[in-house]
Amino acid sequence: MKRLIMLLSVLAFFAVSAAAQDFVTKRNGEDIPAIVDEVGPDYVRFRLWDEPDGVTYTMLKNEILMIRYATGRNEVFDQMSSLAVAPMMKYKEMAKVYDYRLYQKSLYDRYSPAGSGIASFFIPGLGQMICGEWGRGFAYLGGHVGCTILTSLSAIAESDTLVLMGLAGVLAIDICSIVDGVRVAKVKNMYMEDIRRSGYYGLDVDLYPSVNYVRTTSGVQPTAGMTLALRF
Repeated sequence: MKRLIMLLSVLAFFAVSAAAQDFVTKRNGEDIPAIVDEVGPDYVRFRLWDEPDGVTYTMLKNEILMIRYATGRNEVFDQMSSLAVAPMMKYKEMAKVYDYRLYQKSLYDRYSPAGSGIASFFIPGLGQMICGEWGRGFAYLGGHVGCTILTSLSAIAESDTLVLMGLAGVLAIDICSIVDGVRVAKVKNMYMEDIRRSGYYGLDVDLYPSVNYVRTTSGVQPTAGMTLALRF
């Protein structure tokens, strides 16, 4: 009798647990068992049902068809009304809306995440500049130069502690610059994709460093320059 009661209790527990989960249904038909934490003006934050202590994911409402809550209530999202992006948004605003981990490569991508990372590997902040984030790029470049100067002056003063601190700063800034360059490219690509889908067409002016190839008497030589792009 006790075993039967225990068995029924366990079954009841799993039945309640199964019924208590939310479902996030994407527009492609995929159902994600989840625990919905927040429904914002243009995004939904949730954790995976089987990983309640894991990562909190952020998904734009225009990617979601509906949410089926554990209470039995359904919330359906309209694709266009849930698109809360606006032309000329700043990167800080984009980063609050878009989760770079949800990025999917598209034929319409303007920026290359890998290219931005490689550019920031050679020159800290260059990847951010290529993506149009000049202030962010110069911040990384300035930090790298500052730590390099500190390291050099410390070496002249024969201060091993300051030398190590300077080298650690250079390394940390360089790594962060590479990672951030990739993230910036992904977030801005996601933003531009939503702008394209929303049907907004306007004038976009972009100035960024580039490498061009010039034919000379000795052959084709790469030259650094600036590119001014006008997009309609």
